[in-house]
Amino acid sequence: MKIGDIAMKFKITTIYPAIFIISFVIFNCSKDKIENNASIIHEEIRGECQTILYAPPETNSGYLVLEVHGNDLHILHNEAYYQCCLGYVVEYEIDAFDILAAETDTADLCRCDCFFDLCSILYDLESGMYSVTLIGIESDTVGVDSAMVGG
Repeated sequence: MKIGDIAMKFKITTIYPAIFIISFVIFNCSKDKIENNASIIHEEIRGECQTILYAPPETNSGYLVLEVHGNDLHILHNEAYYQCCLGYVVEYEIDAFDILAAETDTADLCRCDCFFDLCSILYDLESGMYSVTLIGIESDTVGVDSAMVGG
């Protein structure tokens, strides 16, 4: 057996299977990225602290407003009364056209509270009439409303 034959045998038994495995992994990773992009795409926007208070307000903790821009649904929690150091995140459960949006605070506690206008945006929703329930950080129902998206 010549050195060239050994090199060719090495290429066939080692390199070509490695190329096959690498291309299989790359194809599957790309496929996963596409499938993951089909999941819920959203962002949260925390407004500036409007008024700093050291005692709770006598009114409730804000109200729900829904706005639609094309196929994007903006879920607003206006006049939300939370701690000044708020780390605003919204977790979603979507069942067909029913949306449950639950607010959470990821920040450490601080010693002051204030009013915020908070916004969470769900991007590129399917067209239809959506029912939205917004649950506040303290597990209170901020509001329930409906909005027509994309139509």
